[in-house]
Amino acid sequence: MPATAENRITIVLATANRDKVKELRPLLETISPLFNVVTLQELGMEVEIEETEETLEGNALLKARAIFALLSERFPYMIALADDTGLEVDALNGAPGVYSARFAPIADGQAPTYKDNVHHLLHCMTGMTNRDARFRTVVALKGALPSPEGGFSFEHTAEGVVQGAITRQEQGDEGFGYDPLFLVHATGKTYAEMNTAEKNRLSHRSLAVQKAILYLEGILHEKSIPLTDTNTHP
Repeated sequence: MPATAENRITIVLATANRDKVKELRPLLETISPLFNVVTLQELGMEVEIEETEETLEGNALLKARAIFALLSERFPYMIALADDTGLEVDALNGAPGVYSARFAPIADGQAPTYKDNVHHLLHCMTGMTNRDARFRTVVALKGALPSPEGGFSFEHTAEGVVQGAITRQEQGDEGFGYDPLFLVHATGKTYAEMNTAEKNRLSHRSLAVQKAILYLEGILHEKSIPLTDTNTHP
């Protein structure tokens, strides 16, 4: 069944993190006018999926599958897109890694803030000369799409990695998370010294999303699903 203006494909960003949404949305809205990118907040959903897996891939798939299961009846054709990201520091044997969002120890089991994690990382690296690190993102897609032969479902993951170093103090006011500490080798700037457009040209999350988009475009072509509105005439 071909996609038409009346039968749009919804991409649901499977995250409650507004900072991630700010980066993800511009990357996805250029795929096709027949793809409608929405957030959980826009759908009226207050969902927080606990990251219980031990790998970035596992957590990304966990979130994409959970959101797909919640919304697949509401949207006949949809893609749930989730990511998990980790900062890997060589001097800390790859930590914080999959625990990057909850790295700093906080009393009473509360979730640490961005600042808590930044300050804890600086504390852990006091006196260390090896500052090499990398940001790694895994994006997971879980979807159901139309095709001339009928609908089909799929899962896919894509990874993006950017090499850098941990600075000795915070640099820049943009971004979120560890961005003020992560100096990108290719630019000589921290992520926090870049605006969203600049960061989206080279970030780990952007690289993973771009790979996911290439995969998506490939299966759409394979299944002969048009990327333009078949009811639109010049």
